[in-house]
Amino acid sequence: MAALTHLQEIRQALPATIRQIYLNTGTFGPLPDCVPQAITARIQEEWQEGRLGPHGFGGITTISQQAREHVARLLHCQEEEITLTDNTGEGMNIVSYGINWQAGDEVITTNHEHISALAPLYQIRDRTGIVIRIADLGPQANQSARTAIEQLITPRTRLISLSHVTWTTGAIVDVQEVADLGRAHNIPVLIDGAQSAGNIPLDVAALGVDFYAIPMQKWLCGPDGTGALYVRKDSMHYIQSTYVGYHSMKFGPAGDWELHDHAQRFEVGGRQTAAINGQSAVLHWLETVVGYDWLFARIKELNSYAYQALKQIPDLTILTPEPGHNGILSFTIANTDEAQLVTYLREKHNIATRSIPDNKALRISTGFFNTEEEIDTLVRALLTRE
Repeated sequence: MAALTHLQEIRQALPATIRQIYLNTGTFGPLPDCVPQAITARIQEEWQEGRLGPHGFGGITTISQQAREHVARLLHCQEEEITLTDNTGEGMNIVSYGINWQAGDEVITTNHEHISALAPLYQIRDRTGIVIRIADLGPQANQSARTAIEQLITPRTRLISLSHVTWTTGAIVDVQEVADLGRAHNIPVLIDGAQSAGNIPLDVAALGVDFYAIPMQKWLCGPDGTGALYVRKDSMHYIQSTYVGYHSMKFGPAGDWELHDHAQRFEVGGRQTAAINGQSAVLHWLETVVGYDWLFARIKELNSYAYQALKQIPDLTILTPEPGHNGILSFTIANTDEAQLVTYLREKHNIATRSIPDNKALRISTGFFNTEEEIDTLVRALLTRE
């Protein structure tokens, strides 16, 4: 019997990809075997051995430390610049609320942001009277972010918040140019990495951004309730902790307290250790079994394939400005309701996709585990729809 190919071995570890055509990683990625195994192992250990004493507490510390180390390697930064979070939104909240806002202060964001980034800004506006300025990147998000943002900067600008890869069209925003702009004006730059982490290679130190929030449940195929926030060491002074707890502090004499002088000051404590164990497990699997270089190349290869295949569909317009550069591909089909199309593909062809209400588009995600045959099935389903 011929040996399994690398892709076949990967798909065997991802049973959800066999039960359906999984083209919605941008919402939830499929879980590999190692995640439930790691979560179950930790739960079993806590159940049988307890959670008290040096062994119990030591395990919590070790598991969290390993998760930070894995994330730091993914993002190419120092481990002490990583704080564990529940999701992207928590990271965006930590930074957005960490600024000492005054009425009339301004924040700049763009017209392609997800509600997870916008919600804290809206609430801060309602509470404190800040001004939200929207940089227009064009309908496809392919206009220069630096140019659009620079026009909006004033002496009251306190934060720039934007996505690296837009959830609407899959445009890759040149956040390095925005970071350069922020440094020139002493304005911190916060990046929503929900659609970039695990989708494109990341080097946050080279990008020069101040803060970078990521989830685990999307392109990184990790468990719910896990994520991370990168806090550039030289940018700690921009924000303060909004809430603090056991994990935020150094321990000194009774009654004294002092926050950590690194990113862990933004961790409160009491997270689900089993889920963090699953976070470490999937990052280890992606790094050592799948291979990041292969993973990113495969995502782009499939996206290029999908772009070429979809072009044969009449009245279809691709919204992604540079197909083949990451795993998101958004498009519209004339006189077609995108939400109904998602339902049709799921119910009639067992294909998981999603609609984007902001631009009335259908969005597919070409994950590293997908196949060309699955793309061909999608195209046939779209060509034969009634």
